[in-house]
Amino acid sequence: MISDNNISIDIHSVRENKSVARFFPSESINVLLSDQQALEIPMGPRSVPLPPHSVYIFYDEKRDFTFNFQASQEASLVIISMTIDTLHHIIAQGTDELNFSQSAIFQKDSYHHFEPASTTVKRCVHEIVTNQNNHLLIEAKKFAILDDYFNNKSLKMTYKCPFLNQKENVEKVRAAKDYLIKDLQESPTIKSLAKEVALNEYNLKTGFKEIYGKTIHSYLKEYKMAKARELILKKEYQIAEIADQLGYTNVSHFIDAFKKKYGITPKKFELSLV
Repeated sequence: MISDNNISIDIHSVRENKSVARFFPSESINVLLSDQQALEIPMGPRSVPLPPHSVYIFYDEKRDFTFNFQASQEASLVIISMTIDTLHHIIAQGTDELNFSQSAIFQKDSYHHFEPASTTVKRCVHEIVTNQNNHLLIEAKKFAILDDYFNNKSLKMTYKCPFLNQKENVEKVRAAKDYLIKDLQESPTIKSLAKEVALNEYNLKTGFKEIYGKTIHSYLKEYKMAKARELILKKEYQIAEIADQLGYTNVSHFIDAFKKKYGITPKKFELSLV
């Protein structure tokens, strides 16, 4: 389940000769959608057009942006923003794996992509723009847009990993993932993991990130935190026992990792369940 707090949606009316400024923080995925009228996005000395019924998605890991949207006649703009982890969850929901053709956005420090909106996205954008007081409809259409755009089987992105063209290699990477989380108390090193599935370390690391959207270390850390939350919810173990089950030899390191992930210490989270 994805919280609505993780995915924001804004609707702007851009009037003639009056720009609308919008700030975009680094590390956010931003989906810009036009309705029936065109817009312009000034970028330095040039201006990039956003034609009617278009989608522009961009991400930058390191830089913040402020765009001042312009239009020659009144135009509507819908902006959906989320973190890259939230996007990965959307794309990989149900399998925790990325569709290989959809992985380009996870491979670079920045990513930009323009394309015409699909029929479904066109309809959703127009319904959002014309029903701005209907919050339930807007939330429903927001997720319909994301599902259509990111889970559309016809979506073609440019990055392809030749290594993963071989089914055997894909199966080895998946086996590595299973082995990685098999014993959380004694997590394998990348070297031993590569040896276990008979891959060299480079191909293992490259293939793992291509399939799961994260480095091996990041994936294991995320998995442990999800498992920690699950164990706390069961109310069967002390915090120190959970830390031990997850391979933390120092409880304070576990507490710090949990707080960084969820914004609350494990103990406070446990007490909030009472």
